Amino acid sequence: MCLSSVQAQTSSSTPPIGFIRKDCPANSDTRVSIPLERQSVFIGPITTPSGSLITTQGNPGWTADEFKFSATSQKDTYYVLFLSGAKRGRDFNVTGNGENTLSLDLKGDNLNDVVEGDRIKLLPHWNLDAAFPAGEGVETSESALSIKSQVLMPETDATGINFAASETFFYSSSWQKFGGSADGSRVLAPHRYMVVRNKDQATSPVFVGVVPSDYQAAPLRVPKGNDKQDNLVSLNRPTPVKLRDSDLISSGAFATSPSPLAITDQLLVFNDDQAAINKSASKTYYHYDGRWLLFGGSFAADADEGDEVIFTPGTGVIIRKAGTGDASEKTIYWSHDDPTSN
Repeated sequence: MCLSSVQAQTSSSTPPIGFIRKDCPANSDTRVSIPLERQSVFIGPITTPSGSLITTQGNPGWTADEFKFSATSQKDTYYVLFLSGAKRGRDFNVTGNGENTLSLDLKGDNLNDVVEGDRIKLLPHWNLDAAFPAGEGVETSESALSIKSQVLMPETDATGINFAASETFFYSSSWQKFGGSADGSRVLAPHRYMVVRNKDQATSPVFVGVVPSDYQAAPLRVPKGNDKQDNLVSLNRPTPVKLRDSDLISSGAFATSPSPLAITDQLLVFNDDQAAINKSASKTYYHYDGRWLLFGGSFAADADEGDEVIFTPGTGVIIRKAGTGDASEKTIYWSHDDPTSN
């Protein structure tokens, strides 16, 4: 069960605040995302970028490198979210800053199409300490030899399908990385999910934050050749979204299959109420002939699963992209407009 609430906006400059509770059953894996943002520290226009460096219009008077991550002094990882222009909806981590400048990790991208006047938002990522302060929302473990709740971080950079988690964390007076050391600064990136694995006690973490911007752009990897690639993603919305309202098709992020017997892209969803470890997808959807269809179900002319509410607040799905024969992997973006803003 997932509950969410959005407080009324009090002024034109105050963003609405909301909360979400995600129920995680005992003896089970639950995919958990946070469809809210942390509080921003800057919103405004920029001048024309220079390489990976952007400059704000005006001078906010920042301290040098106050937004640069440091394991000892500044444990938040900040990022820039573009609110307008060609990069609208995309985010880039901050690697350093000056009084009115921000250096970005472009992850192989560029800012060539960003122009003066484009608006940005500067804010910290969610991390384990911010999402589960003092271990709230998970069961505390006595030690690494007696772990209760675990948070598994899926391997988002792996190639292929059905890959395992890359890191596991648990809370024991502080957040600990299994096989490593204390690490509550582990980033929980936008459009991604984590897996909460409980033992014999159910938990219900509550996340409080700012309702996200009305436009999103989640990166999806498309494999080379005719391979398949799993993208472990979430839709950062604090309200339920139907399949037909997800913009997966209109944004070009999800390919329509040529036939129910030759399915290309697939959408794998999971039953959060089912208590199971390493659970398989409960349903798989594909798109054909202008309709969303259920794998293994009817594909008659009147069959259409478009009204299924797949993207509930705080959950995660797998988009399994099929290669299109290209010689190398590429990235496309699942852009989504908030249907309530229309």
